[in-house]
Amino acid sequence: MWIYRRILRVKWTDERTNESVLKELKTERTLLNLINDRKLKYVGHALRNHRTSLMKTVCEGRLDGRRRKGRPPISFVTNLTTACGLSLHQIVQKSQDRAGWQQKVRSSIATANTASGDADR
Repeated sequence: MWIYRRILRVKWTDERTNESVLKELKTERTLLNLINDRKLKYVGHALRNHRTSLMKTVCEGRLDGRRRKGRPPISFVTNLTTACGLSLHQIVQKSQDRAGWQQKVRSSIATANTASGDADR
C-alpha cells in the first residue's frame, strides 16, 4: 500500500483510507485475496485428511499454558471464519465435500473482490 500512496503523493497525515487510494488507482487488493484463497484451500485439504489431527488441534485451540498479558492475538479460527463467513462447525462439514468446498472458496473470494474489505491504515 505504501507504494500506491507514494505514486499518488498521499501523506500519512492526510487520513485517507487504503480503500480510497485503491479506488483512485482503479485496482484491488490482490495479495489479501490470494492469501485468503490459499488459506481456505489448505483448511479444506487439512480437514479432509484423516491421517493427521493437526488441523483439529488448531481448530479446537486447546493448548497447555497461560496467555500473557495484553491484547489477545487474533486466532486462526476467528480469521478463518471471517474470511469465508461460516462458523467453524459449518466449515468442517462443508470441507468434507471437495467440489462444494472449492465452489465456496471461489464464491468467498469473489465477494471479497466486490466488497470494500478491511481499511488498513
